[in-house]
Amino acid sequence: MLTDTKQEQRLLKISIYVTLLISFASIAFGLAISSRAIAFDGFYTLIDAAMTGVALLTARLISRGEDDRFQYGYWHLEPILALINGTVLSFACAYAFIDGLNGLITGGRAIEFGPGAIFAAVAGAISFGMSIYIRRSAGEHGSQLLDIDARAWLMGGVLSLAVCISFLLGAVMAKTPAAAYAPLVDPLILLVVAICLLPFPLSTIWNAGRDILQVAPSDLDEEVRELAQSIAHKHGFSDYSSHVMRSGRQQFIEIGLVAPSGEISKSFAELDAIRAEIALAMGGLSPGYWLTVDFTADKRWV
Repeated sequence: MLTDTKQEQRLLKISIYVTLLISFASIAFGLAISSRAIAFDGFYTLIDAAMTGVALLTARLISRGEDDRFQYGYWHLEPILALINGTVLSFACAYAFIDGLNGLITGGRAIEFGPGAIFAAVAGAISFGMSIYIRRSAGEHGSQLLDIDARAWLMGGVLSLAVCISFLLGAVMAKTPAAAYAPLVDPLILLVVAICLLPFPLSTIWNAGRDILQVAPSDLDEEVRELAQSIAHKHGFSDYSSHVMRSGRQQFIEIGLVAPSGEISKSFAELDAIRAEIALAMGGLSPGYWLTVDFTADKRWV
């Protein structure tokens, strides 16, 4: 679990710089050869750069920890940012779909397929490389922000690869009797890519929405229930309860242990030892968990 966001912030800065470089180059090159597909690639990447910039600000807020206003910290901003990211990219895909459909209806666009294929191949290679680099770091740090950024790079790489393949096909078509249909390649690939990419931001919206609505993650819920049951049986408690929720990478866990009234008594040191045992089983006392363990002889309190 991430305990220091400096590495996270450094990776996000690198991502922003590379994203801006590719986006401006794609927009300029797309306009130069009249390719809406490449221009959309740049536009899409530019949106990603803006979202990554917001992610960087969010990472800095999270690194502050809790304060008087947000006494549970700033973890809740992660799913909110993910929701905004997914929504904006979904609208971008919808726009690309409409633009591609309009291009097909109006007869397409004549473009220079050779240079376009080369540019798309280079942009795609960079995007896939950044996706792998960021995703590995996201796995190491447990960062939802880095995971979102890695997914955006992957989507950009898929888009560039699709554009490259389509342009190569268009270049071949231009030298065959099917040359009249070559102008349809650019809007057609834009249409197809928009449809293929849409599930990615929709998935982001779904996962972020579950966090915002505080839907209990089934895997965490099962893990905590099994642990609470084991601890209750081991230390002689008559019943237990557990509640969990996730907000970004932060997990909130509450366990209640019910003792048989009048049958057992434990010192504060023993109760603290049980808390420590639970914390250790959940991965230790890390910033990734907000753990509360209650002890009572009246089940109403849990």
